[in-house]
Amino acid sequence: MSEVGKTLREIHNTMLEAYRSERDKEAGAEKALNVYQRNVALIDDVAGALEAILDFKKALEEGLREIREQRAKGEVRAVRIHAGGCLVIKLVPCGKHCSGCPHGPYAYQVTKAGGRQIWKYLGRA
Repeated sequence: MSEVGKTLREIHNTMLEAYRSERDKEAGAEKALNVYQRNVALIDDVAGALEAILDFKKALEEGLREIREQRAKGEVRAVRIHAGGCLVIKLVPCGKHCSGCPHGPYAYQVTKAGGRQIWKYLGRA
């Protein structure tokens, strides 16, 4: 278990002990909530980090699904995933009745913002 995990487990155990240490359940609950209040900054930081991790995981899953769909169509040539999103090299159909379609390959930086995927054109690969 990580250090953060151990710290959170200790906070939880301390809250349980505080609650159980009092015969009066109201006093026990107040004592346990005091433990929480003393650690609220850490708990909020961890909650925020977990939310960011889960959002990034969701973005990766959505991105991979889209990339796999494009790869199945023969459009995606390469993918490199990194902390800021991913780099995608793909062929792009122009949407017209073109004898040269698809065109490329082109490089794109794919990131997530506001629940949407943002594809930034980087140029010919």
